[in-house]
Amino acid sequence: MRGSIIFLYCFVIIAVIGCKEPYEPRIISSSDSHLVVEGILNAGQGPTTISLSRTYKLDDTARIQYENNAQVIVEGKDNTARQLTMNGNGAYFSPGLNLTINQEYRLRIRTANGKEYLSDYVVARATPAIDSLEFEQNEKGVQVYVNSHDNSNNTRYYLWDYDETWEIHTYFYSNFKYENGIVLPRTPSESISTCWKYGFSTNIFLGSSASLQSDIIRKAPLNLIPNGDERLAVRYSILLRQYALDKSSYQFYEMMKKNTESPGTIFDPQPSEIKGNIHCTSNPGELVIGYITASEITEKRFFISKDQLQGWFFFQDCEQQDIPNNPDSISAAYAMGLQIFDALYMPFIVRYYVAGAPCVDCTRRGGSLIRPSYW
Repeated sequence: MRGSIIFLYCFVIIAVIGCKEPYEPRIISSSDSHLVVEGILNAGQGPTTISLSRTYKLDDTARIQYENNAQVIVEGKDNTARQLTMNGNGAYFSPGLNLTINQEYRLRIRTANGKEYLSDYVVARATPAIDSLEFEQNEKGVQVYVNSHDNSNNTRYYLWDYDETWEIHTYFYSNFKYENGIVLPRTPSESISTCWKYGFSTNIFLGSSASLQSDIIRKAPLNLIPNGDERLAVRYSILLRQYALDKSSYQFYEMMKKNTESPGTIFDPQPSEIKGNIHCTSNPGELVIGYITASEITEKRFFISKDQLQGWFFFQDCEQQDIPNNPDSISAAYAMGLQIFDALYMPFIVRYYVAGAPCVDCTRRGGSLIRPSYW
């Protein structure tokens, strides 16, 4: 029996390997370009941004095709209208819509080619405050969680996204600068050893208490920061935003999450067509990608320092070299991407210590020297 099973197993593997053929999805040859609408109508006091873009063929060079020069208007059932202003790159902005909670609103879009798109009416929903954020360190890294609740039991469906900031330090502290072929001492105000970097969420984070008696979200997982990541090399901050959804919008985002974040194995759910609540009025059969919701946005900022962690090690591959104190050697070092950070005195400078630019200048690692106001 065991031999038969092994034989069958080997036969299946050979058959699968032998039957591999290139697969070219039919969509590659399609010339259709569908409108993509992204954004949430901020029912609170803050700004609203709606992004418009177009899909492109899989065999095209991957680049975002922005939908510019459109008219984007938020219409209320109370006959109010609020027009958003184009900021470029397909972004349409309002500093504040001043929507009324529990009233219904929709989005109207008129593109430059004369097509009109209209969303379904959605109720402007109140969003409860975020209770807290917390983290746990495990074998994979640091997992961040959110806790929230609604005493009125009216929310039930939650969506989160975030911005993140982290401080970075260079491996070597730079005491010198090189300007116009001359090495000069660097003053403390000219330091390039401490920077801040920024990121934002790219996954969809959802939570639901629909199956619970009380509307409580406990330890909903957000981002996982993997071991050795530079974001926790010094200090890290996350600014979390929370949105209240209705059941339909929750199901839309849940389908989006399954389609975009599954690892792609045969055991994962197969991609499904995503139907939103936006329609082309002139061509009802045209596919439009997006789902408009209206919600207050609540925020909370949270910090994690390296000192709060056990054994966090961020590795920088930085090797120190030294060069003679002469113009040709210095010029050659900078041409090779090295930078001076210190010197050897006897008692005047006889040699300079150099290293790769990212090890000396934090801006070369994508950082900004401007300290955030909340730091």
